[in-house]
Amino acid sequence: MAFRKSISQSELAEGQSEADRERHATEYQPSRGGWFKAEARPEPGQDKDSSGGRRWGRR
Repeated sequence: MAFRKSISQSELAEGQSEADRERHATEYQPSRGGWFKAEARPEPGQDKDSSGGRRWGRR
């Protein structure tokens, strides 16, 4: 019987591409009681009108 070397989380992350990290990303949502797939978030500085969002206080 052979012993297996434990692999640290940082070593595992180094082996993943950026696309794999985004595809498997999860975030903890206490209101739902667990880890769920991360939702897309707007880029900082992005105009909300171009993404279809509402701008509060403007008409």
